[in-house]
Amino acid sequence: MKTPLSLKSTATCAMLLFGATGCGSTTINASGMDVVDANTTITLDRTVCFGACPSYSLSIRGDGNVTYTGRQFVKLVGTATSQIPLTDVQSLVDEMERSDYFHLTVPDTCPQGMATDNPTATTSLQIAGKSHVVTDYHGAPCAPAVLRTLEDRIDSVAQSAQWVKCDGADYCPE
Repeated sequence: MKTPLSLKSTATCAMLLFGATGCGSTTINASGMDVVDANTTITLDRTVCFGACPSYSLSIRGDGNVTYTGRQFVKLVGTATSQIPLTDVQSLVDEMERSDYFHLTVPDTCPQGMATDNPTATTSLQIAGKSHVVTDYHGAPCAPAVLRTLEDRIDSVAQSAQWVKCDGADYCPE
């Protein structure tokens, strides 16, 4: 049986449309937030300060894989990995998006001045074809307060304390 040309065209258009969007899959959840997938990545990099601030980096992937690399003043110098629930990754992404992460910036200059010798925390989020990086020098009082909250939440969700904190101390002597 031959299919009329208009029906073939309609079927082709539908296949192209659904193929371009992943056959009906969505990247937005019911709350209007991006849905975590295998390409989702959240990172946190903390640098040393003039004293003994922990220096390490970590990444959280959309599959729940956490990779940590400790550099200085941490319990574990080197690399470690762990797995966290996908719901924790999604919850963190939702919190970052509710905080308007993709529009967060830290001013280059601050009227209150800058304290020197502090650490820097750099965060990033890559999801649904979007990416954003924010560098937060902790001596700059003009950084949005929500940024420090997000930095701490990334640490919490990644469970980095197991590699960073020494017994009873916020940092580890070298």
